[in-house]
Amino acid sequence: MKYFTILGFSLLLFSACNKDDEPKQPSKTELLTSQSWKYDSGGVDQDRNGTIDFTFASTGLLQPCILDNTGTFNANGTGVADEGATKCSLTAPQTNSFTWNFLNNETELNVVGPAFVGIGGKFNVKELSSTVLTLTKDTAVVLAQGLPPTTIGLVVTLKH
Repeated sequence: MKYFTILGFSLLLFSACNKDDEPKQPSKTELLTSQSWKYDSGGVDQDRNGTIDFTFASTGLLQPCILDNTGTFNANGTGVADEGATKCSLTAPQTNSFTWNFLNNETELNVVGPAFVGIGGKFNVKELSSTVLTLTKDTAVVLAQGLPPTTIGLVVTLKH
């Protein structure tokens, strides 16, 4: 009888220590929608090998008025891009709405509408944490008049 009592107590003790007590890792949607995002850094990955070859600051592609813009992703798949305190154009609206969703097992972020600096479309999610969102996107550009378009990579890192 003692054996069964000890066995029963042991089973009760071990079943009380389960993995439900461990902190739950936030989902990618929870990470994306927890706070507004702001530009941190970015550049051009000309050869699309995952490394920035030219920063936006060195190319002049990024106007200073963009640096205070924010993007807010809502859990319901909507979002708002805000121009911040310094607008690039006084006639531009202060905010623009967009929609978003994850694709391909949450490795891509699809943005419909003018999200950040007016760019939407599919972005590869290179990193998504509680403080950092790094997106990449292949884009066709014309490097000189008369030349056919060439594809380059854009890399943007956002922060809270």
